[in-house]
Amino acid sequence: MPRPIVMIVGGGGPTAKRLKAHLARRGMRVRGASDCGVALETLSDAQGRADSGRGSPIGAVILDVEGAGVGAGAFREMVQQEFPSVVVLELPPDSAGPEDVGLLVAAIEQDLKDHVSPVDDDAESYETPLHGYKFEDLNSRNPRMLDLFDLIPRFAQTDSPVLITGETGTGKELVAAAIHRQSRRADGEFFTINCGALTETLLESELFGHERGAFTGAIQTKKGYFELASGGTLFLDELGTISRAMQVKLLRVLQQKEIRRVGGTETLKVDARIVAATNATLEDAVAAGSFREDLYYRLNVVQLKIPPLRDRPEDIPLLAEVFRAKFTDRLGRPDVIGIEALAASRLKSYPWPGNVRELENVIERALILTKGPRLAEVDLPERLKRGEARRTTVPTFDLDEPLFSVVTRVRNAVEREYLKRLLRRYNGRMSPAAEHAGVNRRTLYSKMQTHGLRREDFR
Repeated sequence: MPRPIVMIVGGGGPTAKRLKAHLARRGMRVRGASDCGVALETLSDAQGRADSGRGSPIGAVILDVEGAGVGAGAFREMVQQEFPSVVVLELPPDSAGPEDVGLLVAAIEQDLKDHVSPVDDDAESYETPLHGYKFEDLNSRNPRMLDLFDLIPRFAQTDSPVLITGETGTGKELVAAAIHRQSRRADGEFFTINCGALTETLLESELFGHERGAFTGAIQTKKGYFELASGGTLFLDELGTISRAMQVKLLRVLQQKEIRRVGGTETLKVDARIVAATNATLEDAVAAGSFREDLYYRLNVVQLKIPPLRDRPEDIPLLAEVFRAKFTDRLGRPDVIGIEALAASRLKSYPWPGNVRELENVIERALILTKGPRLAEVDLPERLKRGEARRTTVPTFDLDEPLFSVVTRVRNAVEREYLKRLLRRYNGRMSPAAEHAGVNRRTLYSKMQTHGLRREDFR
């Protein structure tokens, strides 16, 4: 049975928009109707399509009594008479707080579940074992990620810079794109530039543009991304890799909203919203002197931290299924309908150093290799079968960083990984873990606190 649709009638205010975002994050389909007359026509059409198996029914109607116009009372009675299975609820006023919207969402979910009839195992149920919340192109069941989903629409409505932090492969660009689509700049352009993949000279030209003849090969004037993204959003990935000289130029753009092309003398006004991302700890870089403190505070108006995949294991089966469905269509493998239990177990027990991106690549590879109707253990890379993460012999670092900063960052990463493996081996038991590490319990506990580790997570 198709999942019901929620229709909001006459809701054009901020509360309706918040409600729509909440419902969409919970995987519900939302449709709007400008007034009660349009809503009745939409209900009739949707019911007819559902009865013929060509569409989804409308399961709930949220009525904005003030915005729906004259006849709201009569509309409620008509819906109850003609469509008795449809739930009718009232939208809180625009002065309502988040808790009121949350209560309404809970009531909608419960009423829809109460009104959905049991279905066969082969049919789509209202909630499946792999049900999660979808927000834009992001899928999750993890509480920290769901909190992130709640923050994105609120932060998106401002033009303040946003700093996204998280390990490589966690989906920072997806979050940046979601911010853009949720913002007032959604009709503008969204550009991405990887600062770590370009030399300083090329990065400057890409960001600020250049005039004809500015350097060898500059045969014509070229606009930079700051100009091209005016009215839209510019996503600067791997920001922590840029040089001090480039940091000064970026700070000027944030402060003055103006640029000067390479080789040019004219000052140009720009209006691009900056969303930056880094997998490095900028606070450490500031302390070490490799990143300007004033630029850090300019960028860190709003910070969104994406947890690594290993810290949200409940998302692994959900995302694996999302990627399976994605590549089933892309690779033309409709015969692959799922993932075998042993393969799913291997996926969930692997630490995923490459995070969501690595999981996506593994599922794509498995779909290419598999010969059966379900992805099997034999289709997975050897490192997953052994349960060991692929190791890199030399950690990545930026030569512009001071040695102290590089050594501190690498030492902290190694110490955290050591503690995780130690606690996993002893199932979170402190005494044998401390003895194995050659430290006392108090020292072990202190280090766990420093790295945000809890023994409960390893039991």
